[in-house]
Amino acid sequence: MIKAEPEDFVVEERADLPLRERGEYRVYLLRKRHWNTLDLIHHLSRSLGLPADRFSYGGKKDKHGLTSQFIAVKSPSDFSGQGKNFRLESRGYVDRPMGPDLIRGNAFVVTIRGLSDIGHLKANLPKVRQTGFPNFFDDQRFRSYDLERGFFAEKILKRHWNGALQVFLTSAGSDARPTEAERKSALFKNWKDWPLLLTLSEEPLEKSIFGYLNSHPEDAVRALSRIPIEEVSMQYAAYQSHLWNELLRRLIKQKVQSRNGVRGREGEYYFWDKIEADVFTYLSRLQIPTAAARMKFADELTRSLFEDILKEKGLTFSSFRTKALQKVYFRSFQRRALVIPEDLQTVAVGDDEIHPGQKKWTVSFVLPRGAYGTMLIKRLVLKPDKG
Repeated sequence: MIKAEPEDFVVEERADLPLRERGEYRVYLLRKRHWNTLDLIHHLSRSLGLPADRFSYGGKKDKHGLTSQFIAVKSPSDFSGQGKNFRLESRGYVDRPMGPDLIRGNAFVVTIRGLSDIGHLKANLPKVRQTGFPNFFDDQRFRSYDLERGFFAEKILKRHWNGALQVFLTSAGSDARPTEAERKSALFKNWKDWPLLLTLSEEPLEKSIFGYLNSHPEDAVRALSRIPIEEVSMQYAAYQSHLWNELLRRLIKQKVQSRNGVRGREGEYYFWDKIEADVFTYLSRLQIPTAAARMKFADELTRSLFEDILKEKGLTFSSFRTKALQKVYFRSFQRRALVIPEDLQTVAVGDDEIHPGQKKWTVSFVLPRGAYGTMLIKRLVLKPDKG
């Protein structure tokens, strides 16, 4: 068990910032808990009276932890201070927005609780130092994924406009409260009864979309265009991540003889306890592109496997040229297939005060930008007799 308390999952962003004494953008170190990055940015936008597009960041941090990251605000004013579960500390100025290219990586300190035995964790530590772990996107990336209705972006690519609206408006998300899940279920059950759905709406965006559909019941495309660009981008990124994960899964199944699967939200995550030297060399050098109309593959194997995935889903490369939602596009970037953590070490071992009679184990490590600390933890807790 991880993230029982915010202090159990500490993440510190490391960045190369071209700080200046003056500049168009003021840089802050943002420390937070119980907030995800986007929600806190919107909160700051409202409370400071600044448009949300004045804020920029390099990466999104989860709300389940104690995290620090850099953000930039396009304003010379100093907004340093603290609010409920967050603190802003001015660090200087830059002449450009904060972006992913400025992030080197993230340093983690993670406490794993509820352990009856830590022998296998200690045994796994040197193995992970040596052969790393597969760089899957973890479940946090797929909170918008509806297990029954699928991915919003896949509906868009297949031109299923009504289905895309349905996924977006009726999916509760993995961390929704029971009452919210029930309300979303009611929206789904009464789909296309636009007057009723308008009365069931609570959020401004829902009211806007259902209000439009009440007057224009067949115009799903225009209704989709009311979804904010930021929301669409996140939905597209989730689907790209799913396709990327599926390609890595197939590569590991084909290349790694001994593997162990851990069930994830959108599929299995495969890990190795032992890996052949040539396979390790291949995966450690391999970069896999995310899905788009134009992709650069490292070899014919990865291209062939990806073409198989598209065929099974009824898609082609040209499907990603969709212009259904203006100003939001699928862009491909390279992501390494395998990650070897830096400075992976045990920090402390002790009794778990939350779970009497159990142990807790704290580790620290550094990962490159985009790699998930939770994925490394999944690998560390695997027992050898299961893989």
